[in-house]
Amino acid sequence: MSHAPSPKPRTVQEPATASALDARAVAADTIAVVVAHGSPSNPEPLDLTLRALAGDIAVRLSGQVVRGATLAKPGSLEAALAARPGEAIRIYPFFMSDGFFVRRELRRRVAEATSNPVLYTAPFGLDPLLPALCARRAREAAERLGHRAQQTVLVLAAHGSRSNPASATATRVVEGAIRSMAMFADIRSGFVEEAPSIADAAAGLAGLPAVCLPLFATSGGHVEDDIPGQLEAARFAGKLLQPIGEDPAVPDLIAATLAAAAQAATGREA
Repeated sequence: MSHAPSPKPRTVQEPATASALDARAVAADTIAVVVAHGSPSNPEPLDLTLRALAGDIAVRLSGQVVRGATLAKPGSLEAALAARPGEAIRIYPFFMSDGFFVRRELRRRVAEATSNPVLYTAPFGLDPLLPALCARRAREAAERLGHRAQQTVLVLAAHGSRSNPASATATRVVEGAIRSMAMFADIRSGFVEEAPSIADAAAGLAGLPAVCLPLFATSGGHVEDDIPGQLEAARFAGKLLQPIGEDPAVPDLIAATLAAAAQAATGREA
């Protein structure tokens, strides 16, 4: 019996480095603030993580002031937004979608804290560079297991919400972008808080090459407990990867996005 040839993988656009985008174009009179939700019950650790992330990004953007903050730690955002009068602030929301916290709560808190001009990038989960990073990490994991990516099923594990479609919508954007690369045998998305569940997405894969990539910005209860529990319920025998927000290439990705945004702003002003 003849078989249809496997689709030829499309070239994956790797996240550009900040230097490739000429970090010197980042406006000296603009500060960047990377903001995450954080943990209300234990705000300090994640706040320190965001400040460290900001430092890693700043190293890649010579001359750019980059600060990290969380909404959960009292005073964190307000301190990060401190700037000279008239100094522009560019905010990178380190969230996986543009749901309530990005569209409303973050903007409300920022408006209360500063009267300076504020610019927003897309949130991390909708950053155009994110799908390529996700695909690369999943492909590398499959290859480490001795499988070709085109033989491997990729399961994307995301938060989801019963009351707001933003998380699922952002997840489908990432899924669609990776699917267009024709890199994997199949791509399935599952959610912690809405259908289809992660267990549903991972069902029926016993004996098949598979990797699961959590689309989360940071670790926490969902990543450490809920996702492994649902994968176990589905008898998933593939590889569970670290959440994409903790990938070592994330500082490069955010730096590249900030540099590109600054270049675009410079072009508009020219």
